Amino acid sequence: MTNISSTHSVDTRNPYGRTYGWPRSLYEEISQLADISFIIYVFAYLNAAAKKAHELGVVFKGMQVDENSHLAKKPNMKSSSLERTFTPDEIQKLITDNLEFLQEHFAGFGFEEPTLSNTIKSLERMNQPSAEDDEVAPSPPVQSGVESTRSLASSSSVTTVRTKASARPWRAYTIEEFEDKFQTDELVYSLVKDSFHKRITLVFRGSENKLGAAFSNWTTNLSAQVKDAELPPIIHGNIDDQNMGLHGGYYNYIFRKTEDTTDDVNLTKYDQIKEDVMGLLNKFPGYKLYVTGHSLGAGLATIAAFYLACEKDIPEPVTCINFASPRVGTRSFLNACQYLEKTCQLRMLRVVNDNDTVAAVPIGNYVHAGFQITLYKDEWFFKAKEPDLYYPNLKLGWTEWLTISWKNSIPASLNIGFDHIDYRERLELPITREFLEKYDLVSLYQNTDMTGFELVPH
Repeated sequence: MTNISSTHSVDTRNPYGRTYGWPRSLYEEISQLADISFIIYVFAYLNAAAKKAHELGVVFKGMQVDENSHLAKKPNMKSSSLERTFTPDEIQKLITDNLEFLQEHFAGFGFEEPTLSNTIKSLERMNQPSAEDDEVAPSPPVQSGVESTRSLASSSSVTTVRTKASARPWRAYTIEEFEDKFQTDELVYSLVKDSFHKRITLVFRGSENKLGAAFSNWTTNLSAQVKDAELPPIIHGNIDDQNMGLHGGYYNYIFRKTEDTTDDVNLTKYDQIKEDVMGLLNKFPGYKLYVTGHSLGAGLATIAAFYLACEKDIPEPVTCINFASPRVGTRSFLNACQYLEKTCQLRMLRVVNDNDTVAAVPIGNYVHAGFQITLYKDEWFFKAKEPDLYYPNLKLGWTEWLTISWKNSIPASLNIGFDHIDYRERLELPITREFLEKYDLVSLYQNTDMTGFELVPH
């Protein structure tokens, strides 16, 4: 794995512009996306519970279901399943107000201890500013990155405004969209608006075995044949490859025709997602697009973020931070991703647990793209060590690539304990948090020793 020294080569200018307040540390950015990525599972269960209650003639407080057993639609979003937006506080209230029903009819879905307490903590965290949020970006906007921020903050020409937790905007986090009406055949996604950090987050739900989606989810996971996909026009001619290899199951899940008979016959799931994303970005100018997901959702997030970053109407860059992602593309896809990263149109970070077999498949010609953070945990006989951080620098020698390949291989990641979900626990370990607070994603992309290229804004 590539080590980062305190003297690494970093351009102090912000290649992504100075009009957006990028997170100041990896910990801040990863932890926020982790909560959103895993809360989507909980919201899906609440959605299913509201439908079940409707079938039984029982009132499920806080969620309305129509005559077709779908959540009532928002009129301003064509594909939406929601009659209104939901905040973390309101999701928590859905749980507490309907807990007896949830524990009786949805046993094993995480509404018992200790999972219930962890869910409540995640929801409470989303409504509380972090220590880094206490300091609002100066005006004019600061450069991103720990060092550049400190430099500007110390300048007499910049006034830093302090704020308290109570200053977080009302309804700062809202679930704006949740689409699972055809989950037995289609992927499930959600859109979350964060008015504090000015971001719209596209979230893909991971593999789900309890809500009738197991067959389509696992058929998608296991359909690992390589799909020979055309390069988007923005990339064509800028790399040596003529096409790129993608995970066939994930690609087809995203680009399949929608199941809704009221849709245009040529409308794909990607078209639907793009329409919803653009609707929110147009409604909230100045916001950036983030994409996230866990497991299957992480694989979908990687491919979707890549294609969305190629859309000229979406603000640059698109940021993908995902958890437990399997490999989704061949070396040609890696080349295409790195072109978008180099030209400041895409930022990509994968977070994986040590010894998570899911993140080591599929094998063959598949490779990982973007930065990778590997998290460790305390074991019986030794304490967790610092996370590993590496980037697939195409200029690395064969010995370094061999080391990386081994660490991401199935034998090295064989996991009897199936450490596939305890991300929050690992993120909060002091040694992990201290490491992640040293770095930020903007500065990492400016580290030419690590990436092997210089950023050239598009």
